[in-house]
Amino acid sequence: MMRKIPVLLLSLMLVAALVLAGKGHYLSPGQVDLSRVLAPPPANDSRSTRAEIETMLSLQQARTPAQEAAAKADREMSPFPFADVLGPRFVKDKLPNTAVFFEKVLSDQRLFVSPAKKHFNRPRPYVLDRNVEPSLSRPHNESYPSGHSTWGHLAGIILANMVPERAAQLYERAGLYAQQRVLGGVHYPSDVEAGKIAAAVIASALFQSQAFQEDFAKAKAEVRGVLHLDGAPVSAG
Repeated sequence: MMRKIPVLLLSLMLVAALVLAGKGHYLSPGQVDLSRVLAPPPANDSRSTRAEIETMLSLQQARTPAQEAAAKADREMSPFPFADVLGPRFVKDKLPNTAVFFEKVLSDQRLFVSPAKKHFNRPRPYVLDRNVEPSLSRPHNESYPSGHSTWGHLAGIILANMVPERAAQLYERAGLYAQQRVLGGVHYPSDVEAGKIAAAVIASALFQSQAFQEDFAKAKAEVRGVLHLDGAPVSAG
Protein backbone atom coordinates (compact mmCIF):
# COMPACT_ATOMS: atom_id res chain seq x y z
CA MET A 1 0.00 0.00 0.00
CA MET A 2 2.82 2.37 0.86
CA ARG A 3 4.26 1.96 -2.64
CA LYS A 4 1.03 3.24 -4.20
CA ILE A 5 0.92 6.53 -2.32
CA PRO A 6 3.87 8.25 -4.06
CA VAL A 7 2.51 7.18 -7.45
CA LEU A 8 -0.90 8.67 -6.67
CA LEU A 9 0.64 11.90 -5.38
CA LEU A 10 2.87 12.13 -8.44
CA SER A 11 -0.13 11.65 -10.73
CA LEU A 12 -2.11 14.37 -8.95
CA MET A 13 0.87 16.73 -9.16
CA LEU A 14 1.01 16.07 -12.91
CA VAL A 15 -2.71 16.85 -13.20
CA ALA A 16 -2.18 20.17 -11.37
CA ALA A 17 0.83 21.05 -13.54
CA LEU A 18 -1.10 20.46 -16.75
CA VAL A 19 -4.03 22.57 -15.53
CA LEU A 20 -1.66 25.44 -14.76
CA ALA A 21 -0.04 25.05 -18.17
CA GLY A 22 -3.43 25.11 -19.90
CA LYS A 23 -2.93 21.70 -21.51
CA GLY A 24 -5.39 18.86 -21.75
CA HIS A 25 -4.93 15.22 -20.91
CA TYR A 26 -7.32 13.80 -23.49
CA LEU A 27 -8.43 16.84 -25.47
CA SER A 28 -6.65 19.94 -26.72
CA PRO A 29 -7.62 23.49 -25.72
CA GLY A 30 -10.12 24.78 -28.25
CA GLN A 31 -11.08 21.29 -29.40
CA VAL A 32 -14.50 21.87 -27.83
CA ASP A 33 -15.88 25.39 -28.29
CA LEU A 34 -18.95 25.72 -26.10
CA SER A 35 -19.57 29.28 -27.28
CA ARG A 36 -20.57 27.78 -30.65
CA VAL A 37 -22.77 25.08 -29.11
CA LEU A 38 -24.67 26.80 -26.32
CA ALA A 39 -27.38 29.35 -26.91
CA PRO A 40 -26.70 32.70 -25.23
CA PRO A 41 -28.23 33.01 -21.77
CA PRO A 42 -31.27 35.23 -21.28
CA ALA A 43 -30.44 38.93 -21.11
CA ASN A 44 -29.98 40.39 -17.63
CA ASP A 45 -33.08 42.58 -17.98
CA SER A 46 -35.26 39.97 -19.69
CA ARG A 47 -38.49 38.45 -18.44
CA SER A 48 -36.80 35.04 -18.55
CA THR A 49 -34.08 36.11 -16.15
CA ARG A 50 -36.64 37.75 -13.87
CA ALA A 51 -38.67 34.53 -13.87
CA GLU A 52 -35.56 32.50 -13.05
CA ILE A 53 -34.77 34.75 -10.10
CA GLU A 54 -38.35 34.46 -8.84
CA THR A 55 -37.98 30.67 -9.00
CA MET A 56 -34.77 30.89 -7.01
CA LEU A 57 -36.37 33.14 -4.40
CA SER A 58 -39.18 30.62 -3.97
CA LEU A 59 -36.66 27.82 -3.48
CA GLN A 60 -34.71 30.01 -1.09
CA GLN A 61 -37.77 30.60 1.06
CA ALA A 62 -38.66 26.90 1.17
CA ARG A 63 -35.25 25.24 1.48
CA THR A 64 -34.59 23.29 4.64
CA PRO A 65 -31.38 22.86 6.67
CA ALA A 66 -31.16 19.29 5.36
CA GLN A 67 -31.37 20.51 1.76
CA GLU A 68 -28.71 23.14 2.42
CA ALA A 69 -26.41 20.51 3.93
CA ALA A 70 -26.88 18.25 0.90
CA ALA A 71 -26.11 21.14 -1.46
CA LYS A 72 -22.94 21.92 0.47
CA ALA A 73 -21.85 18.28 0.31
CA ASP A 74 -22.29 18.36 -3.46
CA ARG A 75 -19.79 21.17 -3.86
CA GLU A 76 -17.18 18.41 -4.15
CA MET A 77 -16.15 18.08 -7.79
CA SER A 78 -15.26 14.41 -7.91
CA PRO A 79 -17.13 11.22 -8.79
CA PHE A 80 -17.53 10.26 -5.16
CA PRO A 81 -20.83 12.07 -4.42
CA PHE A 82 -22.26 9.25 -6.56
CA ALA A 83 -21.51 6.82 -3.72
CA ASP A 84 -25.15 7.09 -2.66
CA VAL A 85 -25.93 5.27 -5.94
CA LEU A 86 -22.91 2.97 -6.17
CA GLY A 87 -22.59 2.08 -2.51
CA PRO A 88 -20.23 2.61 0.44
CA ARG A 89 -17.27 0.95 -1.29
CA PHE A 90 -17.23 3.71 -3.93
CA VAL A 91 -14.68 5.89 -2.10
CA LYS A 92 -11.39 7.48 -3.08
CA ASP A 93 -9.25 5.36 -0.76
CA LYS A 94 -10.36 2.18 -2.51
CA LEU A 95 -10.21 3.65 -6.03
CA PRO A 96 -6.91 5.54 -6.43
CA ASN A 97 -6.62 5.05 -10.20
CA THR A 98 -10.24 6.07 -10.70
CA ALA A 99 -9.66 9.20 -8.62
CA VAL A 100 -6.73 10.25 -10.81
CA PHE A 101 -8.69 9.46 -13.98
CA PHE A 102 -11.55 11.74 -12.96
CA GLU A 103 -9.09 14.47 -11.94
CA LYS A 104 -7.80 14.39 -15.52
CA VAL A 105 -11.33 14.58 -16.89
CA LEU A 106 -12.13 17.53 -14.63
CA SER A 107 -9.00 19.40 -15.73
CA ASP A 108 -10.00 18.89 -19.36
CA GLN A 109 -13.52 20.12 -18.64
CA ARG A 110 -12.17 23.36 -17.20
CA LEU A 111 -10.33 24.07 -20.45
CA PHE A 112 -13.71 24.43 -22.16
CA VAL A 113 -16.06 25.72 -19.47
CA SER A 114 -13.86 28.61 -18.32
CA PRO A 115 -13.62 30.22 -21.79
CA ALA A 116 -17.38 29.79 -22.25
CA LYS A 117 -18.05 31.56 -18.96
CA LYS A 118 -15.88 34.47 -20.04
CA HIS A 119 -17.50 34.56 -23.47
CA PHE A 120 -21.08 34.77 -22.18
CA ASN A 121 -20.09 36.91 -19.16
CA ARG A 122 -23.33 36.38 -17.26
CA PRO A 123 -23.38 37.84 -13.73
CA ARG A 124 -24.34 35.59 -10.85
CA PRO A 125 -27.97 35.83 -9.68
CA TYR A 126 -27.03 37.40 -6.34
CA VAL A 127 -25.22 40.14 -8.26
CA LEU A 128 -28.36 41.04 -10.24
CA ASP A 129 -30.71 40.76 -7.27
CA ARG A 130 -29.56 41.27 -3.70
CA ASN A 131 -32.62 39.41 -2.45
CA VAL A 132 -30.94 36.20 -3.59
CA GLU A 133 -29.08 34.93 -0.54
CA PRO A 134 -26.93 31.90 -1.35
CA SER A 135 -26.52 29.12 1.16
CA LEU A 136 -23.30 28.17 -0.66
CA SER A 137 -20.07 30.13 -0.92
CA ARG A 138 -20.24 32.80 -3.60
CA PRO A 139 -18.07 32.03 -6.65
CA HIS A 140 -16.27 35.00 -8.18
CA ASN A 141 -16.40 33.86 -11.79
CA GLU A 142 -19.17 34.13 -14.38
CA SER A 143 -22.40 32.18 -14.12
CA TYR A 144 -23.10 30.59 -17.54
CA PRO A 145 -22.72 27.68 -18.05
CA SER A 146 -22.58 26.08 -14.63
CA GLY A 147 -19.28 24.27 -14.10
CA HIS A 148 -20.73 22.10 -11.35
CA SER A 149 -23.67 21.13 -13.53
CA THR A 150 -21.30 20.29 -16.38
CA TRP A 151 -19.21 18.20 -14.02
CA GLY A 152 -22.14 16.36 -12.44
CA HIS A 153 -23.57 15.36 -15.81
CA LEU A 154 -20.16 14.53 -17.28
CA ALA A 155 -19.25 12.32 -14.32
CA GLY A 156 -22.70 10.73 -14.51
CA ILE A 157 -22.26 9.90 -18.20
CA ILE A 158 -18.85 8.33 -17.60
CA LEU A 159 -20.00 6.36 -14.56
CA ALA A 160 -23.09 5.15 -16.41
CA ASN A 161 -20.76 3.71 -19.05
CA MET A 162 -18.76 1.99 -16.32
CA VAL A 163 -21.78 0.66 -14.45
CA PRO A 164 -24.61 0.48 -17.00
CA GLU A 165 -26.64 -1.56 -14.50
CA ARG A 166 -27.14 1.68 -12.59
CA ALA A 167 -27.34 4.10 -15.53
CA ALA A 168 -30.83 5.42 -14.74
CA GLN A 169 -29.96 6.11 -11.09
CA LEU A 170 -26.64 7.71 -12.03
CA TYR A 171 -28.27 10.08 -14.50
CA GLU A 172 -30.89 10.99 -11.93
CA ARG A 173 -28.20 11.66 -9.33
CA ALA A 174 -26.31 13.82 -11.83
CA GLY A 175 -29.43 15.92 -12.27
CA LEU A 176 -29.79 16.37 -8.52
CA TYR A 177 -26.11 17.31 -8.19
CA ALA A 178 -26.63 20.00 -10.82
CA GLN A 179 -29.87 21.34 -9.34
CA GLN A 180 -28.16 21.87 -5.98
CA ARG A 181 -26.54 24.95 -7.52
CA VAL A 182 -29.94 26.54 -8.10
CA LEU A 183 -31.19 25.56 -4.66
CA GLY A 184 -28.00 26.98 -3.15
CA GLY A 185 -28.58 30.32 -4.88
CA VAL A 186 -25.43 30.48 -7.02
CA HIS A 187 -26.82 29.59 -10.46
CA TYR A 188 -29.87 30.31 -12.59
CA PRO A 189 -31.79 27.26 -13.86
CA SER A 190 -30.64 28.03 -17.41
CA ASP A 191 -26.99 27.86 -16.25
CA VAL A 192 -27.62 24.33 -15.06
CA GLU A 193 -29.40 23.31 -18.25
CA ALA A 194 -26.49 24.66 -20.29
CA GLY A 195 -24.15 22.59 -18.14
CA LYS A 196 -26.06 19.45 -19.09
CA ILE A 197 -25.61 20.24 -22.78
CA ALA A 198 -21.94 21.09 -22.28
CA ALA A 199 -21.37 17.77 -20.51
CA ALA A 200 -22.84 15.81 -23.42
CA VAL A 201 -20.63 17.66 -25.91
CA ILE A 202 -17.48 17.15 -23.85
CA ALA A 203 -18.30 13.49 -23.19
CA SER A 204 -18.76 12.85 -26.91
CA ALA A 205 -15.32 14.31 -27.62
CA LEU A 206 -13.69 12.40 -24.76
CA PHE A 207 -14.99 9.02 -25.89
CA GLN A 208 -13.32 9.61 -29.25
CA SER A 209 -9.91 10.00 -27.58
CA GLN A 210 -7.73 6.88 -27.55
CA ALA A 211 -5.91 8.04 -24.41
CA PHE A 212 -9.23 8.54 -22.67
CA GLN A 213 -10.47 5.12 -23.76
CA GLU A 214 -7.37 3.46 -22.31
CA ASP A 215 -7.64 5.21 -18.94
CA PHE A 216 -11.40 4.71 -18.90
CA ALA A 217 -10.96 0.95 -19.33
CA LYS A 218 -8.53 0.79 -16.40
CA ALA A 219 -10.79 2.88 -14.16
CA LYS A 220 -13.84 0.84 -15.15
CA ALA A 221 -12.06 -2.39 -14.24
CA GLU A 222 -11.04 -0.92 -10.89
CA VAL A 223 -14.56 0.31 -10.11
CA ARG A 224 -16.24 -2.94 -11.05
CA GLY A 225 -13.65 -4.94 -9.12
CA VAL A 226 -14.00 -2.87 -5.95
CA LEU A 227 -17.79 -2.98 -6.19
CA HIS A 228 -17.69 -6.76 -6.77
CA LEU A 229 -19.75 -6.51 -9.93
CA ASP A 230 -17.97 -9.27 -11.94
CA GLY A 231 -20.42 -8.90 -14.79
CA ALA A 232 -23.52 -9.62 -12.70
CA PRO A 233 -26.35 -7.04 -12.65
CA VAL A 234 -26.27 -4.66 -9.72
CA SER A 235 -29.31 -4.83 -7.45
CA ALA A 236 -31.51 -1.76 -7.48
CA GLY A 237 -31.62 -1.56 -3.69
